This record gives sequence, structure tokens and C-alpha cells, in this order.
Amino acid sequence: MVAELVQKSVDRRGGKAAGAGKRSIDVSEHTTFCRICYHLCGSIVEIDDVTGRPVSMRGDKNNPLYKGYACVKGRASPAMHNSADRLFHSVKRRSDGSFERIDVEQAMDEIADALKRIMAESGPRAIGGYYGTGTVGGTFVMPFADAFFRSIESPMVFGSESIDQPGKTIAKGLHGNWMAPSNGWVEPEAILLIGVNPLVSHNGFPFGNPNTWLTGRLAQGMQLIVIDPRRTETARKATHFVQPRPGHDAEILAAIARVIIDEQLFDAEFAAANTSGLEQFRESLEPFAPEVVAQSAGVDPEALIDAARLYASARRGYVLCGTGPGMSGSSTLIEYLRMCVETLCGHYCREGETVPLAGVLFPTTAAKAQANPPFPSWGEAFGGPQSRVRGLWSMFAGSAPMPTSVAADEMLMPGPGQIRAFFSMAGNPVAAWPDQQRTIAALTGLDLHVALDVKLTATTRLADYIIATKMHLETSAVTMLAEGLTFYGTGVGTNQSYGQYAPAVASPPEDSQLIEDWEFFHGIARRLGLDLSIKTLSGSTYAIDMQNKPSGDELIEAFVAGSRIPLEELKRHPHGAIFPAPDVVVAGKDEGWTGRLNFADPDMMADLAEVALRIGTPERDEHYPFKLISRRMRHFFNSIGHAATRGTLYNPAFMNPHDIEDLGLAEGDLVEIASPHGSIIGVVESDPGLREELVSMAHCFGSDPQSDEAVREIGSPTSRLIDVEDDFERYSGQPRMSSVPVKVNRLTPQWPAN
Repeated sequence: MVAELVQKSVDRRGGKAAGAGKRSIDVSEHTTFCRICYHLCGSIVEIDDVTGRPVSMRGDKNNPLYKGYACVKGRASPAMHNSADRLFHSVKRRSDGSFERIDVEQAMDEIADALKRIMAESGPRAIGGYYGTGTVGGTFVMPFADAFFRSIESPMVFGSESIDQPGKTIAKGLHGNWMAPSNGWVEPEAILLIGVNPLVSHNGFPFGNPNTWLTGRLAQGMQLIVIDPRRTETARKATHFVQPRPGHDAEILAAIARVIIDEQLFDAEFAAANTSGLEQFRESLEPFAPEVVAQSAGVDPEALIDAARLYASARRGYVLCGTGPGMSGSSTLIEYLRMCVETLCGHYCREGETVPLAGVLFPTTAAKAQANPPFPSWGEAFGGPQSRVRGLWSMFAGSAPMPTSVAADEMLMPGPGQIRAFFSMAGNPVAAWPDQQRTIAALTGLDLHVALDVKLTATTRLADYIIATKMHLETSAVTMLAEGLTFYGTGVGTNQSYGQYAPAVASPPEDSQLIEDWEFFHGIARRLGLDLSIKTLSGSTYAIDMQNKPSGDELIEAFVAGSRIPLEELKRHPHGAIFPAPDVVVAGKDEGWTGRLNFADPDMMADLAEVALRIGTPERDEHYPFKLISRRMRHFFNSIGHAATRGTLYNPAFMNPHDIEDLGLAEGDLVEIASPHGSIIGVVESDPGLREELVSMAHCFGSDPQSDEAVREIGSPTSRLIDVEDDFERYSGQPRMSSVPVKVNRLTPQWPAN
């Protein structure tokens, strides 16, 4: 049916691709913003007025922030909405493993009955859930799911944050945080990027057009310092590029910090007034002389020294570490050292400066030129529950405080507290979680597995129920993430007071039965006799009417109550708007304030000492001579968009051309990539910008081992190569997920064997 609708739209437009050719009188244009990923590009959508389905999508030139920019993923939104793989009705698993259509109300009846039985037998901890990155497309899935789990008093909630840079939040507790924004987020003079590629990932530069913004800043003389094992799209524009072996990021940051201190490049006045532990920190850096670290990381020591000097010489700047460093070692230690480097240079807004982001949907920002001292962010002191697995605890990670790396074991381990029912919300654990085989075993052993998603995936195929949900063009939303993400860490979100409201612009097909994710939790809670209340952006709580289901717009109005810019004012600007607040400035330090940022957290100093012991230790394993490292791909956002965007459908196994030649391979060959834990099939592709002895692959592709023959259509799951117990950090439980030792073997032409 969907394919027929799309073809009718194309036929009316002269047989050309959507978005091209003569405009049909049956097509109307609507303003919106994209929610495929966190970048939220302002967009124009063409809607077929007969069917209500989206036909094309492009950047909105009248949007004041994005000015017509939209990435390939966003422009493919109509294809995703109309995909032949999309589910337009909820389904239930039959006893033979196949699926049958089920009315969504009946599905909720059956799921609620199963939950009642499981909770009566095993208690609320037996109910768990996971937030995937697809939740960006639904404004209220996380607030409602969070309200549901709070109402049943289950702490077993997991999210993608704890397997992708979890140290960003944990390190804030160990170091403390400045109570005003980074001064480098507006007009930076230097940016230091480690293992991050903003021109593809859209993390690292302010929201808008990243290419235009970077070009403009470079023309103004900004120094762009990139440290990465491969010459990425961003690294090609760097004013200073360092290409180390992977897995040495903590050492490199330590060496940079040592140079800044030893050469008196740090802001001594700021450090004296607002920090503690500087002398102890310097003592801990003694083993990290640039010459020693450079030899270990395989780079020129002068390149590291120059990087430190260039960054520290800037009055305004910021440091950002990406997925590569965060998955190659202790994300917490790396983010802690990153914060130390920023603090050494005093790259924070000071008293009297205008706040660059004053809030739009959030209340007016209150910024002060003072340090919020360290606070518990993990472990027993954090005050959250403890996992039954590997001695790990909950942590400072928003609505998903439990380490995702323990989720599978919490399902598999019998006894009190075992997870027996699980909700996967807009995520794909089989492809995303470390240790794929363990994940599959866990999900297939559940008493109840419910997936909220838009299509069949490696994960939803294992579910008992798949609740078919609406996609972003079919729902209303506001750009809360654009400003909310700036609290997550500098380098993510907007640096201007920008906001936009977008109504639902597309209609589901007439014969479909789709609901928003939040409607599912409202329906389940009502059946269980629960009251739900969501946390609003102002910090208050809003009690949900459990008898009369609210509309999406009613929820938005309640969610943003107390915002600096009223919702009605925002709606008057369909293309989005920037709402400057020149009167919002950084206040001075409170009288008697004693809070200081900490350079010498005991746990971090102990971890740094362990890193020092490994410097110079031989890394190359003759049995596993390559290292697998992560990367992003322009056409995909994790597991989203694989079947809809143009270009390669799989995640190639990128290798240096010299390595390809030495192994007697050619581009397009199939290879087995094996770690000590598992093996996958890869399709070889050349990347001259990649260091030798590396294999670089994007994550969140592929399916179970039985699907490996379809590698050229669905890609390869790198998660299968990862052991969830391998070199996991004690703060988040994240195992080593990048810089993984592997070997590469050519497959014979006869593979697979018949």
C-alpha cells in the first residue's frame, strides 16, 4: 500500500524522483524540523494532499539558524516514512515464530496482564527498558517511559548514553563544573577535537550548517586541532593534525596538560581562585612527557607540544572528545582529563559576559562565575541501585541510570531481581549493545519482550509484541534538544537562543493503526491503575490525565510551561527564530562561595597511574595484528536510515591501501574479521587516510550470525566482536568497544559453504 502511495505521487510529477520536476497541484509545502538525529535541521516538507504522505524534504532557506542546510539522512525522511519495510500495524509473535497483526488496544490488554503477573511473582525490578537513539524522533517517549518506571518503582532502565561516551556526565561529578557556559562556544579561537568528526556526526560544532560555520571561523584565524587515527572529513580542514595509534587518548591529553602547566600557559589567576589539586595533578603527569607519549602513540612529539601551545594560547576555545576515545579506553578518565585541560585554560564565561544561550523553551538561564564543586556521580555514593552484575552501580545519566553493559546479564542471571519483561524503545540492542551473542540469548529468554519501533530489525524480530509507532513528521514537536544538549557537554547543541515548533505535517495511511510511543505507556499505565506525572523543562511535575488521554499539543504546552519564550510566540515563527537576550549576563560569585573545580580526584589519579604503567608496553599481538576502530558514516545515524538513504547499504571494512595490498586483497573482497571473542564478515574498502594496521567500521549494522551471507545488504555487527567483560570501566561498566584487537582473513570464493 505504501509503495503504491509513493508511486502515485511520483507519477503525478512526471515520473521524476520526489523533489524534482514540475510541481503537482496536489502537493503542498509545510515547515518542520528534522528528528532523524539530534541536529534538528529546519526543513520544508512536501506533502501529497491526496494521501497525506510526505513526498520530499529539503532544508529550509528561511530558517535563521540552518539557512537551508539539511543532511542526506534528513532529506531521506519521506523515504523512511514510506518504506516498504515500515510497520503500519502492531504485530504479535505466533508460537511458530512468525508474526500476526494485532489491534493495538488488544496488544496493550495482553501486555498489561502479563506485567501484572510478572510483578506479582517477581516484583517491579523484573521489569526493564532501554532508550535507543531513535527516541530523538518522539518528544515524549522518554518522559512517559520514565514516569512509568518511576510509578512501578523499577530502577532497571538503560540507555545508549552508557555505551557511548558515558564519561561526559560522570566526569562532571568528579571534576565539578563551572556554573556558566564555555566561552569558546561562541567565536572560538581554537578547538581541540579528539576522535570526533563533526562534519559527519554533527557533534562538535554549533547547530546550523557545520561546513559554512567552520569555513567562516577558519577565515577568522581559528586554530582547528584534530587528533584522530584517520584523516576524517573534519581533519582534512584542520590547521594542525596529529594521527596517533588508537587507544592512547588519555596519555595524549595528559601530555597536553603537562605542556600547558610546565610552560606556564595556563590561566594561573583563574586556577588559584577556582580550583584545587593542581600540584598533585602535575605530579601525576610526570610519566607523560610528550616525548614518551609520542613514541607510544606513534606520533612526532613536537606535534603534541604544538597542539598544546596552539590550544592554550587561545583566549576562547573548547576541547571535545568523541565516540572513538570514549570507546577505546575509560571514557570517564578521558572526559575528566578533557575538563582539566579546559579548566587549565580558563575557557569559561566570566562575570559580566552575555550568556550565549539564554534559553527559549527552558526558563531563563541563571549563570554564575563560580565553580559547582564535585558531587557523587556514580557508585554507592550516588545513591542509586546496584546491579547484580560485576559490582556495578547506577550513575549520573539522566533517565537511564543503569549501565547498559549489564542489561543482558540482568536478564540471564536467575534469582531475585532478574529482568523477565523488557521494553525496547526506538533502539536496536542486537546491533548496538556490546557482546551480541549474549544480547540475543538474553532477549530470547525473556517472558515478555515488547519493542516500540517503526520496522522489523534484528531486535524487533525477537520481540513478543512490536508496537508500530508514528514517525517524526506524523507528530508535533519543539526543539528542546537544541538547547538541552548544551548542558550535556560543550560541543553539542546550539550556541544561540533558537527555537522552533513543528506541527504534525504527515498523516499515516488510512488503513494503518499507529500510535505515538508515549500513548503506549499511557495505555499500559491506565490498565495497571497507575498515575503518571512527567517532569517539565522548568523542573516541575505535570500530572497526566489518565482517564482522558491528552493530545500531543496539550502535552507540549504543559511541558514547556515557564519557558522564557511562550509557546504561542514560538508558533508565530513557523521557520523557527532566534530570540537574543542581551540582558542575561553571567552573575558574580556568591558571597562566601567556596566551591572549587578538582584537578586531583583520587579515583582519576589512581586510573591515570595505571595508564602510566602501560606506556611503552608492546601492543601488537601477532595473533590479532589489527585494531578495529569505530567511525560514523554520512548516510546513517546508528541503525537509522539503512534502507532509505542512497549510497552503500552496509558498513564497509575500511583499511589502508597498503594493508589491503599486503593481504592480497582487493576492494569489494569479503573477509572474516575475528577478535578473541567472535567474528564477522566484512566488505573491504580502501581508506588512504587511515593509519596502517587498522580496520575502521561503523557500528549498529547487521543482524545475527545466520544473516551474515547478506552482508552486502545489511552490513556487519561489530558488537559481536566485543566481550562485555573486556577491560570494562568501573564507573559505567562500558567495555572496550573500539581499538579492539582483530585479525583479518580472506574468505575463499566458495564462502559460504553449501
